[in-house]
Amino acid sequence: MNRITALLIVFVLWAGIFLPGLGSTELKGEEGRRVMPAVTMLEGGSWVVPHVGGKPFLRKPPLVQWCIAGSMKLFGQNAWAARLPSVLSVLALAIVMIVVTQGWLITEESLVAAIVMMTQTATIDKCRLAELEAVYVGLSGIAIVLWLSGWARGVSSWRLWLWPMVFNALALLAKAPLHLLFFYAVVVAVLWQQKQLRRLLDPAHGVALLVFIAIIAAWAIPYFQQVAASDAGRVWNRQFVERITGAEMDVKRYLLNIPNGLANHLPWVLFAPLLWMRGINDTMYPRGCSVLTGARNAVVVCFFVLLLIPGVLPRYVQPLIAPFSLILAPVLWNCPRRYRHWWRYALFGLTFVLFLCAVAGPFIVASAERPMWTSGLAIAFVFGASLCLMQLRRKLHETLHLTIWTGIVAVMGILLMATVAMPAMKEEDNIRSFAERIDDHLAGKPLLAYSLDDYAPLLAVLFYMEGSYRYIPDPAAAPAEAAYYLVRGKDYAKFGKKFAVAEEAVVGLEKGEERAVVVRAMRK
Repeated sequence: MNRITALLIVFVLWAGIFLPGLGSTELKGEEGRRVMPAVTMLEGGSWVVPHVGGKPFLRKPPLVQWCIAGSMKLFGQNAWAARLPSVLSVLALAIVMIVVTQGWLITEESLVAAIVMMTQTATIDKCRLAELEAVYVGLSGIAIVLWLSGWARGVSSWRLWLWPMVFNALALLAKAPLHLLFFYAVVVAVLWQQKQLRRLLDPAHGVALLVFIAIIAAWAIPYFQQVAASDAGRVWNRQFVERITGAEMDVKRYLLNIPNGLANHLPWVLFAPLLWMRGINDTMYPRGCSVLTGARNAVVVCFFVLLLIPGVLPRYVQPLIAPFSLILAPVLWNCPRRYRHWWRYALFGLTFVLFLCAVAGPFIVASAERPMWTSGLAIAFVFGASLCLMQLRRKLHETLHLTIWTGIVAVMGILLMATVAMPAMKEEDNIRSFAERIDDHLAGKPLLAYSLDDYAPLLAVLFYMEGSYRYIPDPAAAPAEAAYYLVRGKDYAKFGKKFAVAEEAVVGLEKGEERAVVVRAMRK
């Protein structure tokens, strides 16, 4: 197989896994907190300091908001455009895995690594949302792939260090410096295996670090000209202390940290014991062995040690997805035949279950808006592709055949979700329907969002509103005349002390902590 064919296969699987129904579900989780600063940027706000709820958002750098703002500038203000940078980050990482590993891994092994990365539970879950982790994992993963591939191929010191540090800098602008721990853990472990730790003192590494600092400084200097360093430092220090000490630790969630972390790497974590199988790297050349052994040790130590820290959550170790996929690929390529038998049986079982769901699903969700034949056509196409793949079994290496089949099973599952589950989920939308009710009631009158800060659900409400709105971060910013206010349920009593309510509960949202009301009130 050549690399162009591998790229084509990756693109088809990526499109099937990450594009169907991308914008169908309403914003959820922390998406509102990620998207609304980008909306503010497009409306004339600062591109250096993200703002949300009328206040500077100091907890994260702005690269993800830049990407979302650019996407919405091109494709409009909708959930699909907001989530597009996340799925493109996955595609970029997969392409890098195919292209830059030439000369280290054979094409088929590179393709296996890319599919393993795309089909892990955490990748599918997080990278179909407008979340930090998708862009962060993509950029930090590219940095690790570039370094490991460069080391395995014996490239010059400048190529070995410079490009990985550029992507490390971009990753830091997306979230936080934690990925540098993973990067240098992998680098030190691999160099240790070949007794080459002195490579850390290469002048090229020093220059690469200066480039890293320059990229960060290009944003940080104007940032600190607009934000007091003490304010940002206080926010960052609080975040660090909470992560290390577990100030807001949930004991039950902490006990599930490692199980949930392992579940994020399903189904491929089931093959992880093969990384320690005797003789699995006998066919590799010395540098390939050092990459496998060193990266394996670094991934395992970072994964378990970090998840034992009280304030750390499983999503914080997701940058390990890229090195885990890379080192697992050649091991899967040489895995014993008995494991491939069990792998094939599992895929047969999953395919049969999905077939039953595909047969029943269209009849369950058939409606005038989404005719039954559209669901059936999509499922028939994918199952036809899987049957064709079965016919190619004798022409492909068994591991490659099973890996591509696993990718097709993931595509089938996503298509079923997009055609069967998402229409039912859309009927249960509460954020989008709340925004529609506000628009209907206000009929063009402006809405004042009172003291929302970075509360994601109500920020998502503003995202879906067609009418105008304005943030009121505190009572002093409120107008003297009566107006309509969006207030969180938990803040309503405090709101009543500062405002005289003329018309209560014009529109309400009742759902646990997301409870909110729109009232007509005047500042006292």
